[in-house]
Amino acid sequence: MRNRVRYLIKHTLDELYELGKGTKKSAIQREMQRVKGVKESPFIHTSDTKVRYERAMMRFCDYLEELGIKRESHLKKTSTEELQKIIDNYFKELADEGFSKGTIKIHIAAMEKSLAVIIPDINSSIDIKSFIDENRVNWWSAGAESKKGDSYADPEKIRENLDETHRMIAEAQSMAGFRVREIARATVDKENKSITVHRAKGGRTRTLYFEHREETFEKLADLIEKLKEQEYEKHLKNYYEDIKKACEETQQEYNASHAFRYEYAQQRIEKLRNNKEELRDLLDKYNADDKTKECINDENKINSACDFVLTQELGHNRLSMSRYYYRR
Repeated sequence: MRNRVRYLIKHTLDELYELGKGTKKSAIQREMQRVKGVKESPFIHTSDTKVRYERAMMRFCDYLEELGIKRESHLKKTSTEELQKIIDNYFKELADEGFSKGTIKIHIAAMEKSLAVIIPDINSSIDIKSFIDENRVNWWSAGAESKKGDSYADPEKIRENLDETHRMIAEAQSMAGFRVREIARATVDKENKSITVHRAKGGRTRTLYFEHREETFEKLADLIEKLKEQEYEKHLKNYYEDIKKACEETQQEYNASHAFRYEYAQQRIEKLRNNKEELRDLLDKYNADDKTKECINDENKINSACDFVLTQELGHNRLSMSRYYYRR
């Protein structure tokens, strides 16, 4: 399995962390300045940085796999021009999806650290570091300004102006709070009226329960099946362009596809507050502790119970992240 690209990259990041942890970054930078004239460290010095880089590069590996590049042998057969185009298109996609400048910078740094080690071993003719250095400013400059996102003022009008496939993607996002690529990783359990998203952001798997939302479940299950049949991921660039066009036609500010995830959170929190039976059931399913469960009986604390459920449904770890989506 070591010849799988994703395992090769993960192993490289692990090694860079092993070399860097316990050392002073500034000391390494000074030595590199003396030896190579560039004040930088090739290593990873903190566990938090390693986690961020690994998440970024696993997303890039998903992108490579969609292009059929899954193994080291595939990467070896990729020409300099092809690899450069792949990387350039990848960063354009991040910008189109509404990734912030800061997040794109993390992806650039992660790619530079790992690919600068891997690529020369596979194909010495590719100077990947120089290519990244030459393009990094253009890539992160295309990212969104770091600001709190929001749903569209009239999301239904946006969807009405999308072509059929793009409309279905947007509807699925708004009905389940999916990140756009999670639809392809979703499996439907019709007997138990649940949908499981496998290996989502951060490698997490989560399950959404619809016993109290049967009509939504039936429609969403149908959308997922149709979108998978159409291999919708191959057309995502056109999806973002279509949303931009719909925003212009409806005179709404463009907030990428993530706005439909905000829409879900903002509508969902109200429904959870107003349906204590469903809220109580979901607290049990998500294994909430007794203190959180008790919040449902106190109107001043019920938001804490709702936050817990919404955090699980959105695929986050911290309760503050659910509040980020619905509190202005």
